[in-house]
Amino acid sequence: MFHIEVWLYPQCMASAVTGPLDVFAVANAIWAIKHKDDTHPLFTWSLHSQDGKPVTTPARVTLAADAEIRADSQANLIWLPGIYIEQGISGLLSDLHEMRALFPILRDRHAQGCVLAANCSATFVLAEAGLLDGGHGTTTWWLERAFKARYPKVELHLAEVLDEYDNVLTSGAATSYLNMAYHLVERFAGQDIATGVAKTLLIDANRASQMPYMQLLSLTLQDSQPHENLLVQRAQKWMNQNHHLPFRLPALADFLAVSERTVIRHFQQTLETTPASYAQQIKMDVAKRLLETTTLTLEQVAERTGYSDPSSFRRLFKRHTGLSPANYREQFRPARRMVTT
Repeated sequence: MFHIEVWLYPQCMASAVTGPLDVFAVANAIWAIKHKDDTHPLFTWSLHSQDGKPVTTPARVTLAADAEIRADSQANLIWLPGIYIEQGISGLLSDLHEMRALFPILRDRHAQGCVLAANCSATFVLAEAGLLDGGHGTTTWWLERAFKARYPKVELHLAEVLDEYDNVLTSGAATSYLNMAYHLVERFAGQDIATGVAKTLLIDANRASQMPYMQLLSLTLQDSQPHENLLVQRAQKWMNQNHHLPFRLPALADFLAVSERTVIRHFQQTLETTPASYAQQIKMDVAKRLLETTTLTLEQVAERTGYSDPSSFRRLFKRHTGLSPANYREQFRPARRMVTT
């Protein structure tokens, strides 16, 4: 028997609590069919809050706690659901401050061999507790800058949907809790049970990368307040308007009436990236939208994003997304409405 302790906190995502439990419940059902002589479920679980009282999530779903969070827990695994970020990075940091009393418990339980599993933004909880220092992990893709700035001792494997370090599991954005729950079933129940769960719940067990989902939005979502650098704002507007042309730093500097070095310095200070990288990301996001919403050929998509060589565009697109343009279109273009006759 493997016992899972799920922690509840006011800003946790309801689906990141109930979704994984559905996975474990289905695993138990399949286990019972295959092991009829064993009357004990494979997985058991309990829900815990700091004070033992029910927690109402941002989705207005009230979750009843079985008990309060205690240091003497005998759970095999502690599950940390993703934190709903409504007030930007400042709100997330405030939530982490409210949870600081739990960090010693996490450290003690980990030292005693308990597996820790953090979904999405809950990776920040583990990092804040120092449990990832000198190691690595993943988190939701649009929190990249905030995570790297706050936890320089942690190697961020942002492209990964699931990452493991020293008995600590971390997962990517939101619904990657399905992948993490599937991994735990596979780890503790075996491939046969895990495959049955994946088929029953339609879980894509092969989803390994967040890269296809990443958008330029990540450059702005990570800021608690919009930046006030007027030069960079003008540059961003110019780059968006000229995404169909090859990017040339001298042209941007001429438009801004400053030196190329000044442009680079302002981008590094404000966005922590280079003008070329920012322009390239704009082009990739435009290419994604064209692949999702049009029937343009690869050559036409490349041309509309400022690339004269389709082969170079294809290689660059795959480096950014992990998928070829054709595979990206196949995966993300809306399916046609099914018609029956």
